Amino acid sequence: MLDFNNTEEILKLDPQRTLETTENALKQFKAAWEEVTKLDVPKIEGINKVVFCGMGASVYGALALRALMGRNLPFPTEVISDYFVPDYVDGNTLVVLTSYSGTTEEVLSCAEDAKAKNAKMVILTKGGPLAEFAKDNNVPAYIFDGKLNIAGIPRLGNGYTILGLIGLLSRTKVIDIEEHEVGSAITRLEDKFQEIKEAAVVEFKLFENKIPVIFAAEHLSGNAQIFRNQFNETSKTFSTHFLIPDLNHHLMEGLQFPKGAPLQFVILNSQNYSEKIQKRVQLTKEVIKQNGYDVHEFITSGQTVYDDFLETLQFGSFVTLYLGLAYEQNPAINPWVDWFKEQLA
Repeated sequence: MLDFNNTEEILKLDPQRTLETTENALKQFKAAWEEVTKLDVPKIEGINKVVFCGMGASVYGALALRALMGRNLPFPTEVISDYFVPDYVDGNTLVVLTSYSGTTEEVLSCAEDAKAKNAKMVILTKGGPLAEFAKDNNVPAYIFDGKLNIAGIPRLGNGYTILGLIGLLSRTKVIDIEEHEVGSAITRLEDKFQEIKEAAVVEFKLFENKIPVIFAAEHLSGNAQIFRNQFNETSKTFSTHFLIPDLNHHLMEGLQFPKGAPLQFVILNSQNYSEKIQKRVQLTKEVIKQNGYDVHEFITSGQTVYDDFLETLQFGSFVTLYLGLAYEQNPAINPWVDWFKEQLA
């Protein structure tokens, strides 16, 4: 079995130092939050809807924000992972453009499209053409250096892209949040970090040679999709996710066949869920068990939705990393994605 404490052995599989980057996530969270909350950006006014544009890990911030704010979102929102923004985009629309590298062709296309429609914009990026677009068009932006993402992998730059997005929209007064709650959640994660890591070292084994099926609800809905993507990219394994209460209206009947499918269910649970959702979680677990499947419950222990989000985010990062290494895969690279992009070009 692979020894995760054997640095030399790990580096053979992980020359980009993905493990070290994951272990240093707290430093990145702290630095990114401090940077973005010190930005001097103008207040954005006169908007009545928000469109988020991003691909892959660069859209994590939008997923997280929409889930964390839930019914408190002041505007209708939509996430676009395509080359163009919707036709309804106009001068009263805020288009949020996120590309870690700043070179993502779909996001750059959306930037030009949003500009042509006279939409208001904000930008998050490490640099590249998207950063130049921000400067040339005087777009409020969080342009980060990414130096605390040692591996240079967008999905490990969550401090910049997720906390950066929350902070940028708070600074521009697009959303109204208690910024101190985010800071407190980062501090709390410091106390929980080792415990989360130790749990992940054990629990990743549940998913070996299994198909992880992730269930979540409310403020952890964004975590479910992020966790799924991490299984795909980091662990090189198939995974899917469903949200409560929607899954209770269809998936309950889909657990019967085929018999003996290699499924491993994981429910992201929280004491901060509403009473109705907590009841649904308990009943959902019962249905899974009665259909002969194991279900693992990851229960957060935070007081706020930000506590829960960061705790779950870090758990997912460690679990999927350990699983990828156990499969003797380089967790940093995505050869099939790279091949696809080369063929497309």
